[in-house]
Amino acid sequence: MIIQAVGSSNIGNVREANQDFYCIGPLVDQSSMTAVHLTTDSRTFQEHGFLAAVADGMGGYQGGELASRTILDALSALFFENKNTGLTAEELAVRLTDYFEQTQQLLEGVLRRTPEFKDAGTTLAGIALLPPDLVAVFHVGDSRVLRASAGYARALTVDHTAVGADLAGGNITEEQAIAAGASVGGLTRSLGIVGNTEVQISVESKWESGDTYLIGSDGWHGLGRGLSSSDIHDVLAQNSTPETIATRMIEEAVRCDGQDNATVVVVSIFDNP
Repeated sequence: MIIQAVGSSNIGNVREANQDFYCIGPLVDQSSMTAVHLTTDSRTFQEHGFLAAVADGMGGYQGGELASRTILDALSALFFENKNTGLTAEELAVRLTDYFEQTQQLLEGVLRRTPEFKDAGTTLAGIALLPPDLVAVFHVGDSRVLRASAGYARALTVDHTAVGADLAGGNITEEQAIAAGASVGGLTRSLGIVGNTEVQISVESKWESGDTYLIGSDGWHGLGRGLSSSDIHDVLAQNSTPETIATRMIEEAVRCDGQDNATVVVVSIFDNP
C-alpha cells in the first residue's frame, strides 16, 4: 500500500505570525504545501512506521512558535531514531507515552530559559501508523484528529476544554456552547510549563486502504472556528486526492473565518496501483 500525506498551513487574515507547525514523517514545516509519499513495504516504514502531527502554539508569537516547533522537532526525532515496529498495542502506547514525557521535559527546559515565555505552550494532535495495521491517535488540547472513509468523517479526539466532553457527548451543541460564552481558549490540557500536560493516547488495531486521517489546529476546525463538520464533509465529497483536500480545506477555513492560523495534515492510504 501507499501512504500519501500532505500538510498545509496558512497564517489567516488577522494574526501577525503563524504559530502552527506540522510534521509529516521527519519533516517539520509550516509552509503552504508539503507532500510525502511512502510505500508500506519500504525499509523506513517497516522499521519506524509513520508519524504525522500538528501543533498549535500559544502565548504570543515568539513563545508559541517556539513551543510548537520544539515539540514537533523533538517528537519526530525520537520517533525516527528508534525502531517502533513489532510492538503490541499496549507496547506502542507505552512507547509513545515515553516519547511525550521526554518532549515535554525538553519543552519545559527551553521555555524556562526565557522568562517571558513562561506562559507559552502548545496543543498537539497526530497519528502514528505501524505495520501491519496498528494506528495510534494522540492529542492534547483542542487540535483534532478525524478519520474519513467513504466520504464521511468522524472525530477520533475530544477537545481538552471545559465543554469538550459535553460537545462530544451531545449534551450541548456548538451554538449553545458559544452562546454561553465558551471560548476557543480555556484549555484544560496543553504542553508547556503549567497545567495538565498529559497526552491522551488511543491505539486502534486496524488501518486499511481507503482510510483518510485529517489532523489539524482549531483554526482549521474548532469550536466556533474554521470549517464546520458539514463543511469538511462537503470538501471530502468534492475532492479525492490529499493535495486537493488539504488545499481546499485551508482555503475554505481562511475564507469563512481566518481569525486564527489554520493548519491541516491529510494522510490517505491507497492500494498500490
